[in-house]
Amino acid sequence: MAGSSVAQAMALYLIPFLHEDMAIVAAALLVAQHQLPLGVVAISLCAGMVSRDIILYGLGAAARRSGFARRLLIGPRVERLASWLGGNMTKVIVVSRLVPGLMFPAYIACGWFGLPFVRFALTSIAITAVYLPVILGLALFFGHAAIAWVGGWAWLAVIAPLAVALLWRTRMAYRNRRAT
Repeated sequence: MAGSSVAQAMALYLIPFLHEDMAIVAAALLVAQHQLPLGVVAISLCAGMVSRDIILYGLGAAARRSGFARRLLIGPRVERLASWLGGNMTKVIVVSRLVPGLMFPAYIACGWFGLPFVRFALTSIAITAVYLPVILGLALFFGHAAIAWVGGWAWLAVIAPLAVALLWRTRMAYRNRRAT
């Protein structure tokens, strides 16, 4: 049982690297089914979310050092974006956390443009500290309702619609890329 709990906690740390919302839903179901305590879930998710944010920033910072990437991507419009982003970093991080699809490019851009790392990291931690309890609480509420309603099939009842939504979103992104 202890080994299983450690593996589940590690999975909850890693899943935000792939899809934050799926990680939160999975965590809520683990808590609702009494497989992991809420504290372990919250720490694992929070650490995974903040680690992912910092890695995305780091990817942007590393790409900034690439001469090829600079020649390919940097022009006058992008330089204007850098000054705007610097003045609105906190707002950008908040909106990126709330709007699907914005986090990856926004956090990489923060690293790319060399925005202050400490400010970025502290903002990420603060937003995660507010966002995670609210969303996890909502997911936990609905997780309990799903378990009461469909029992052991709660995983399927919650994850299936999310998987369909993820597949639809991926398909739409693929179509948009082909169209451009």
